[in-house]
Amino acid sequence: MSLSSLGLSASQLQGLPSAWSPLFDICHFLLAALAVRKEVGVGFSRSNPLATWLATMTASFAGSMIANPLLGKPILGALSNEYNIMLASVIWWGVFYSPGDLLYSLAKNQVLYVPMCVVKEIYRAKKTLGGINDAAKVFPDQELLMVMIGLIKGNGSGFMRPVTRLVCGVWRPASTELLAISVTTKECLVAAMAIVACQTGHLSPYMSSDLLYLLIVSTFIMIKLAALVAQPIDPFEPLEQIGAYLALGGLWENTSGRNKMKKIE
Repeated sequence: MSLSSLGLSASQLQGLPSAWSPLFDICHFLLAALAVRKEVGVGFSRSNPLATWLATMTASFAGSMIANPLLGKPILGALSNEYNIMLASVIWWGVFYSPGDLLYSLAKNQVLYVPMCVVKEIYRAKKTLGGINDAAKVFPDQELLMVMIGLIKGNGSGFMRPVTRLVCGVWRPASTELLAISVTTKECLVAAMAIVACQTGHLSPYMSSDLLYLLIVSTFIMIKLAALVAQPIDPFEPLEQIGAYLALGGLWENTSGRNKMKKIE
């Protein structure tokens, strides 16, 4: 199935963040700074500007900071683009210290906040694909590693959140993505697995790369919009429950419980 009749292609969708790089980067840095401010509060930011700046930088460049050492690259290579560092720093100042909280008020307005989140989800799909392609160059024919790097690049800020909090003096090891998996991590994992399966030819007979990428972007956006304008949804929860019941002890415990009840009777 091809999307050429609709004027869409995978390359065009993937090229949007590059073609509109200032807009996509601004939205990404704004949302990262807003997340840090929500985490630490205004009072902390007034007395600890350096900590909030470092936290914002780690949240803004989290994916590359985690993935780089795994790919044999320097960690600080994620901060090598001085323009992006300056842009992220200006946005950090605006979100935390602009006169009258002007930038923060504008960014939190639904009229601007919702489109920013949509842009971020399009960017997330591109980052996931980019992580898979980066891993394929270093670990060819290693599908598991490609999925892992794609996942990290897609939701780097989620995996970096314990470090971001630690920079601000807060340590919550129980709230890491490994122990409390967010919907964002789940969707990035499924997307990375689907992209790798498509690249290796397992999905090619059933779905083109154009259609797959469009479905991934659409799913990311719909899940985010549901959380913003309606009720948060987790489309993966039913599958998790079924999988846990069949493969992670639920079925066995249920069977054992019934046998014990019969013996008691």
